[in-house]
Amino acid sequence: MPRLPLEGVRIADLSWQIAGPTCTRYLGLMGAEVIRVESERRPDPYRERTISHFINQGKKSVTLNLAHPKGVQLAKDLTGLSDVVIENFAPGVIERLGLGYDDLRSANPNIIMISSAGLGHWGPDTNQVAYGTLIQCFTGWSALQGFPGRDPEIGGIWTDPVVGMMQVFLINAALHRRWEQGEGQYIDLSMAEATTMLLPEAILDHSMNRRDQEPLGNGHPSYAPHGYYPCRGDDQWIGITAANDQQWEALCHALGLNGLLGDSRYADALSRWRHRYALDPILAETTKNLDAMELMTKLQKAGVPAGASLTVDQIWSNPQLRERGFFQSFQDHDGSNRELPVTPWRFDGETEAEMTPQPLRGQHNSYLLEELLGISPAEIETLLEEQAVY
Repeated sequence: MPRLPLEGVRIADLSWQIAGPTCTRYLGLMGAEVIRVESERRPDPYRERTISHFINQGKKSVTLNLAHPKGVQLAKDLTGLSDVVIENFAPGVIERLGLGYDDLRSANPNIIMISSAGLGHWGPDTNQVAYGTLIQCFTGWSALQGFPGRDPEIGGIWTDPVVGMMQVFLINAALHRRWEQGEGQYIDLSMAEATTMLLPEAILDHSMNRRDQEPLGNGHPSYAPHGYYPCRGDDQWIGITAANDQQWEALCHALGLNGLLGDSRYADALSRWRHRYALDPILAETTKNLDAMELMTKLQKAGVPAGASLTVDQIWSNPQLRERGFFQSFQDHDGSNRELPVTPWRFDGETEAEMTPQPLRGQHNSYLLEELLGISPAEIETLLEEQAVY
């Protein structure tokens, strides 16, 4: 099996919640060794939630009490043996612990450190309390979710996974720079700015036209039809889009709505968009009598973008995902077999990543203390008694 891209890279993971662990999960699946620093003193509140079994796969776990001077020193010793440090404490916390970039660089000049915070690490609002879904509210994202004339919606959990994936990109870029130039780097990432970057059209519309966009529901700002339509059965739906005249004609033929092709209200893309509220009920009246999966197959064959709204059990048995090995089986600590998604990419057509379950808290203390740091059993016993390792 070929080497994974990040084999030989060690990540000291001081992050918690969702964004940081999402990042280090992907780094681990790219081959990096991820050592997660946890503590019984202040457990990650997400550890006992289902998502933790996903975002913390394939990692090692050590328990270091960062409120204890010896625990802080052990964390420094770990970073001295690492290539990358990732943290997402509130601004100023990591520096007060004595684990800021300047502290770590003195022991490891080539260290790469990435710190993410709600609004970054400088600016007038830096110290505001911020979580992923809250960030979506005060960055303009939520104002554009939902349907016209209704209350705004948070719109799912986007900030945390987006920030996690952006961190993967930044860390790989920093590693490349270090391999090319021999230098470490400090990266300050604002979760709010990362979220606002998802709204380029709304920002440009305001800056160029002084026009503020509003929620579109399932619609599109420039063409129609574009939306969800009911199908036969309880809560069965299909998404359909016709982005050009060719797709529109194919859609009408497939649904037996050829009469619409001669209607001047739907003669071109702009006309269809202007009359979208009249068009949508016509399509819905037709689709409601059809099976969603069968209709999706028919429309796809006709060249019309369409997708049935799949339930989790349909995704679980989806032949496309199964053929690509998207779900991988592994044995959990209790002996049970589980299946979870691996990665959406394939290096050279292969799924090289091998999943292991979320580590038990402190499962790899011996690996860090004995193998990596060479601490004697007597010293380890003292660290445990003093709760520096806790």
